[in-house]
Amino acid sequence: MKVTLIIKKSAKRNDMESKATVYARVRDGRRLDCTVSTMIEVNPNLWDNSKGHLKDRIVIDKMDKARIDGEANNLVTFINNEYAKEKNPIDKDWIEMVIDKFYHPEKYEIKSKKTNLDLIPMFDYYMEMHPISEVRKKNYRVVRRILARYELYIRIAHKGSSTFKLTLDGVSPDTLQNMWIYFRDEHNYVEKSPELFEAVPETRQPKPRGLNTLIDYFRKIRSFMIWCYDNDFTTNRPFDKYHIEEPVYGSPVYISLEERNLLLKHDFSDNPRLEKYRDIFVFHSLIGCRVSDLWSMTKKNVVGDHIEYIAGKTIDNNPRTITVPLNAISKSILQKYKDYPGPSLFPFGCQQDYNEDIKKVFKEVGLTRMVTVLNPTTRKPEQQPLCDIAASHMARRTFIGNLYKKVKDKGMVSMLSGHTSDSKAFDRYWTPDDDMRQSLVDMLV
Repeated sequence: MKVTLIIKKSAKRNDMESKATVYARVRDGRRLDCTVSTMIEVNPNLWDNSKGHLKDRIVIDKMDKARIDGEANNLVTFINNEYAKEKNPIDKDWIEMVIDKFYHPEKYEIKSKKTNLDLIPMFDYYMEMHPISEVRKKNYRVVRRILARYELYIRIAHKGSSTFKLTLDGVSPDTLQNMWIYFRDEHNYVEKSPELFEAVPETRQPKPRGLNTLIDYFRKIRSFMIWCYDNDFTTNRPFDKYHIEEPVYGSPVYISLEERNLLLKHDFSDNPRLEKYRDIFVFHSLIGCRVSDLWSMTKKNVVGDHIEYIAGKTIDNNPRTITVPLNAISKSILQKYKDYPGPSLFPFGCQQDYNEDIKKVFKEVGLTRMVTVLNPTTRKPEQQPLCDIAASHMARRTFIGNLYKKVKDKGMVSMLSGHTSDSKAFDRYWTPDDDMRQSLVDMLV
């Protein structure tokens, strides 16, 4: 990483009165080149952009020169030191946070760093200070709410624990195991202990959580606890003696291009709602983004004959623009909704409605073939009709699976899907079918 301090404005040659903001330009290889404003203001004629400080031979009070150059040098050193401690890829938001921390360190300090800090306020602090995207913060907030209900549950269910609080120092492997059991069984407490959900409500009633979901939640808690340890808020490392399993995923299920064409050709004129979600699903299967990114898209994301966006899931650690060309089908669907007056790409509605109505669309079209899926709760294989498991993410799998069958190149497909070429997650989206296996064996002839 390289940090330089520059001024973007210029001033007339004899103008020694005007002031301009000094910006920190931060370059980190090819992936980041951004400028962020500082609180340094100087006359442009006095600043040396190549050296990042005041010019050597200028008429200025010595005390002012020492103060400005000192602030500039200290700022660059501070950014470099913070970068050396950072374990994740940086972005512009991170630079802005570090510069703000340089000028306002009191905002980033906990008044009491002694011992036994309350866990939930620290979890809030972690979400506020740790550079994670809004999409990931939303997922962390789900965990935060469950932790708050667990804390309240212990107060209610255990005698002598009416003042119980989770603390950073007090979390042990046994605590984690008790939390795991509560997280797993929480849906049972909706009727048994409704006061938990009155105090910390959810938008949807909790359902049984699968093992993969629990693993994801506990990985987030582990990341939080490690961050607290790394930042000297605790000396406790409970996950050193608490094992979290690896998530297990079944083979991905997606529809063929022939099945997609059946969707496209079906007459839904008697049901405009299903027609709309059919169109959105087909379009979705042609650009391959995550549903959260699709719902965020506006007409401005259509750039010429392409869709351009930055994936919300990776915006905090790998913010790159994903460009997906539009083909004849996706262009025709956009044309169909060109007169929609809202700013969004389509009249989306609710994501939950989208997931429910896609099942109805599949059933009406006759996409009911039996498929084998892994039950996320029991982790056992089950056979279900295709229409019953249809949901928004199947559109993304359809995009990736069918493209991979055509080009058999992970790098090419991941460039359009937003995965890194070596992503483990990407491997879950494809499974060699009979044609692919046959083509491999034919190479030996």
